[in-house]
Amino acid sequence: MQSCLSTVKALADETRLRIVRVLMTGSYNVNELVTILTMGQSRVSRHLRILSDAGLVSPRRQGTWVYYELTGLWESETRSGFLPSFADELSSNPLQFAAADDRGIKACLNQRSRQAERFFNDVAERDDSQREEIEGPADHHELLSSILASVPGGEGNGTVVDLGTGTGRLLSLLCENSRHVIGVDGAREMIEVARKRSEELELGAVEFRLGSLEHLPLRDGEADAMVANMVLHHVANPSAVIKEVYRGLVPGGRFLLADYVAHWRESHREKLGDLWLGFNREELIGWLELAGFEVESERELPGNRRRPGVFVIESNRRS
Repeated sequence: MQSCLSTVKALADETRLRIVRVLMTGSYNVNELVTILTMGQSRVSRHLRILSDAGLVSPRRQGTWVYYELTGLWESETRSGFLPSFADELSSNPLQFAAADDRGIKACLNQRSRQAERFFNDVAERDDSQREEIEGPADHHELLSSILASVPGGEGNGTVVDLGTGTGRLLSLLCENSRHVIGVDGAREMIEVARKRSEELELGAVEFRLGSLEHLPLRDGEADAMVANMVLHHVANPSAVIKEVYRGLVPGGRFLLADYVAHWRESHREKLGDLWLGFNREELIGWLELAGFEVESERELPGNRRRPGVFVIESNRRS
């Protein structure tokens, strides 16, 4: 009973309801919340502390930055009591400031995306050694290719989408096992580098599409499989990408995700254009399951002095 009263009390405030509604769209740091809500930092921090004490939000450290997100109480499979209907009500009946908050959210995510786009348009002009450092290690590419060859959409009879294709390093491997490969990227210059590489290697089965990974340029159910290879740590809203992957896959379609294990290398932000310093297993699995995926396998490749470890997670879209 005390826990229920604490929850009710924490939610009995318009500012805290606004914060919850914003966090329903993703993780944000205090400065971003201050900008979105157009209120002072001390006020935002005080309300975050109340929500945190009630177990409704939690901080997630990313290097020297701290992001806030909703806790597992808000997830469909674990939340109980009135929270499910409360969350639905908050979504369907927006607050007085909802329109302004939505504009702030959009501006914040656009700023993150523009930062990444500017960086990668610049990267496209660098030499191969510099680009390979930014695109991450290649020692798991054969692993991804072998997995693709054994799932629906592999063995030359399906459509595979390479999310954040970058300079197209993975395309030749994908073409070995797929009838049709679509490379998607948000940086026009990177697309041109990948297109040139594809032409040089005579990869005739490749198509390129320019677009945001949070709003994929794909029809519903267009792909049999998708690969997100070292890309989530570059996107503004990783959980939104996973939801879009679900939309773009056929029922039973396969999603292969490879990305950095959470680390503390702050230099990755400036040197490698990373928006996120990797992820922990629980948040990746949580995003996948919440979006409607069933995790089939997960592997962690150890890191070294030069780079963090890498998760490789294989999942399929539930019908």
